[in-house]
Amino acid sequence: MTDWKAAFTTTFGAPASAVSAGIWADVYGDEYPAELDTYSFVTRTDLRDIVAGARLEPGGRLADIGCGRGGPGLWVAARTYATLTGVDIAETALASARRRAEAMDVEATDFQIGSFSDTGLEDASFDAVMSVDALLFAPDKRRACEEFARILAPGGRLLVTTWDFDGQPENRPPQVPDHRPLLEAAGFDVHSYEETADWRARQRRTGELSLERVAELAAESGADPAKLRASIELTLRNQDLMTRRVLIVASRP
Repeated sequence: MTDWKAAFTTTFGAPASAVSAGIWADVYGDEYPAELDTYSFVTRTDLRDIVAGARLEPGGRLADIGCGRGGPGLWVAARTYATLTGVDIAETALASARRRAEAMDVEATDFQIGSFSDTGLEDASFDAVMSVDALLFAPDKRRACEEFARILAPGGRLLVTTWDFDGQPENRPPQVPDHRPLLEAAGFDVHSYEETADWRARQRRTGELSLERVAELAAESGADPAKLRASIELTLRNQDLMTRRVLIVASRP
């Protein structure tokens, strides 16, 4: 099993890939939030739906768990005038998020080391918690849902994009066929569990184009082309086990 902290520390410590950005733009078109330099499949529609589902008032408290380089959380905070706390396992991701907050002129932000099972955040301290395409990498989904519930204030809203699986993908943490039982066991009311538009076709096409341009991607990053090709092929095989990509909206009573 991959050491994900080490892997993401390396990934977020490297320059963003211009080749990958071009692939994402080709596949997603106007739905691709290029300015956010995301490491996910998030779309502009996803982000607008997160803003609507969060129901944040100006000055509300927002946490982004598995925030990566910070783009989606900063986008939501900028449009809701919320204070933002981002949490990630990789310090290199947090360093990039801090720079992005300055570039986007989003004040009242904080970025700190933490994980899905131990965010390091205080009990009942947030009005909304979001997580974009990162829960996949949580080794214990049940514990992650309990942590979401712990840090949310009563009445707070949870917004998550993630995938359900009908089998266990190779070299990934344990996955589940449906996250709703875990959320309900953690005390959440699940209001919406909607499949996101065109997710499978977009992810498949992104992988196929990455294979076609693997030599460019390898030259750009200095990676071994054969190893990079094998990694992309593994990702495509794992995608076959995904049954849906969902945007979850839940609340803590």
